[in-house]
Amino acid sequence: MIFSQIHALALVELLGVLAFAFTGIIEARKKGMDLIGVYTVSMITAFGGGTVRDLMIGHYPLYWVQHSGYALMLLGFAIAAAPLSAVFYENPTVTKVFVILDALGLGLFSTVGASMAHQVGCDFYISMLLGVVTGVFGGIIRDIICNEIPNVFRRNELYATCAALGSAVFLICLYLGVDELPSTLVAIAFTTALRIISIKYRVKLPL
Repeated sequence: MIFSQIHALALVELLGVLAFAFTGIIEARKKGMDLIGVYTVSMITAFGGGTVRDLMIGHYPLYWVQHSGYALMLLGFAIAAAPLSAVFYENPTVTKVFVILDALGLGLFSTVGASMAHQVGCDFYISMLLGVVTGVFGGIIRDIICNEIPNVFRRNELYATCAALGSAVFLICLYLGVDELPSTLVAIAFTTALRIISIKYRVKLPL
């Protein structure tokens, strides 16, 4: 059972990386960037949050350096996605699949960020904040590079809030004595569900 859970977590991680990279590819293509630009923006989107977190807590090697296969995979992904037209990116089915993958990625990365911060001795609040940084900061850097107001700062459906609450759920589970793997899976499921619900029902912060 534990073995299958670990494999499921690895699959969610892979899908999350691809989903975040895909948002970078979309934005880069909209701005007319070439392959180098597309690859760079996809890498920043997928790994920007984790890189900022690792630098803040002094964790080396950086996540994307430690998992170097992802960098090569995203190069192939960028090459494969480059010829696709805008029609593909705007397809409703593709959009729905992307939303689900992005929500999974948000849950995975925010939970991992909170976990790594907790492991190096950060308190509850800082661990939660670093979970949010891991989940959203790549998108913030992406939008800045593409000369856009970061989407997470706009009054859209809940996003950073989902990452914060999901990170909090993970940490609370740990403090209650739940093992890390079940805590991680619960937090990912919570964050993913909250994000999808907020999109479906257009849930926004009141202020």
